[in-house]
Amino acid sequence: MAAAVAWQYPFMAQPLPAGPLVVAHRGASIEAPENTLTAFRLAAEAGADAVELDVRLTADGVPVVLHDVDVSSTTDGSGPVHTLTLAEVKRLDAAAGRGPREEIPTLAEALSSLTLAVDIEIKNLPGDPDFDSPHEKALVATVAALEEMRFPHPVLISSFNWITIERCRELAPDVATGFLTLAGIEPSAGLDYSAAAGHAFVLPAVPALVQAGPAFVTEAHQAGIRVGTWTVDDEELIGRLLGWGVDAVATNDPRLAVRVRDGASVEE
Repeated sequence: MAAAVAWQYPFMAQPLPAGPLVVAHRGASIEAPENTLTAFRLAAEAGADAVELDVRLTADGVPVVLHDVDVSSTTDGSGPVHTLTLAEVKRLDAAAGRGPREEIPTLAEALSSLTLAVDIEIKNLPGDPDFDSPHEKALVATVAALEEMRFPHPVLISSFNWITIERCRELAPDVATGFLTLAGIEPSAGLDYSAAAGHAFVLPAVPALVQAGPAFVTEAHQAGIRVGTWTVDDEELIGRLLGWGVDAVATNDPRLAVRVRDGASVEE
């Protein structure tokens, strides 16, 4: 279990809007390099309801927006981000050959640029070299950033690590939390846990949700839990999931998903 804390952040997050929500996965990453300010801007222009982004810490403890442990996945550099200082990270080009140079943004820079809701995934996985449970330094730095700038838009904090989101509920009980599960995990297991722990969202991977079918969405709603899923760029599948009543769909192509959502009819 996560260790108890004797204090809480006073940050009061705006409530998440009603669904169905189009969530731009790492921004409009089909149009721009993932997890960059350009991708976030294009997501807003596409009409997305929220941006999903990933947070890791630099060697000097600054939260930056990056999905993988090693910067080589999306930049012209190499090495685990937690071994690099912010100054070293800022020298990297995150464009990955897709247009002009892009920086890896700090979380503060990303939040300052956003005009819509944000789903912040805290990367803190067992087996990763930067894994630090139960200290949860990335989470603590994230909530501190939200508090410092009094982020004015709705917030969801999500993770595959249940300790992370339980600690979030201790530190910032007003912030909605969501439990991510992989394709090999039964969505019902994630739902049972989320309902017991008081998380707002259960977030199964698309293949698992498709296998579980619309009955799972109904079951979650009956338990008072909203359902989000990731990552889907297929027009037919987006429409089918929205027809099931899925509350949030994470996609690399928010323009497509908004078009489907705005023209979709709920299946009887």
